[in-house]
Amino acid sequence: MPVVRVSWFEGKDHAQKQKVAADITESIARNTATDPNYIYVIFEDVKPADWAGAGKLFGEPSLTP
Repeated sequence: MPVVRVSWFEGKDHAQKQKVAADITESIARNTATDPNYIYVIFEDVKPADWAGAGKLFGEPSLTP
């Protein structure tokens, strides 16, 4: 039962997530002979201000407390 977690910046719509989920599922099924019914994709939408790279936060700081 493969579980794939996709962490990315928030803002992708339903159609984009559906396409990515279908592509990931198809690739795993094709390459591992796993039944697609047992492949799961979990999307984790992250605010840019909650993600850092090279020690620096992406996005602008929130102006609300």
